[in-house]
Amino acid sequence: MNANEPPHEEVALPCRHLRSKEMYYQSYGQEDNEFSSGIFWCGRTQENFGPDGEGCGKGECCAGRSCYVT
Repeated sequence: MNANEPPHEEVALPCRHLRSKEMYYQSYGQEDNEFSSGIFWCGRTQENFGPDGEGCGKGECCAGRSCYVT
């Protein structure tokens, strides 16, 4: 690694079924709005938990869950 290069950050992609109301008015990659609701739901179950029974959220709906889809 070159000393002038910034460290490589690993980008964790949320599951494609994760939904929030902010996704309908914010652009992809836009920083989180300080007034965001923080409420998430699964597009498969239409509830605040996934098909595996675990809760939904940016930090929860990631690789490693049985229902995760990229």
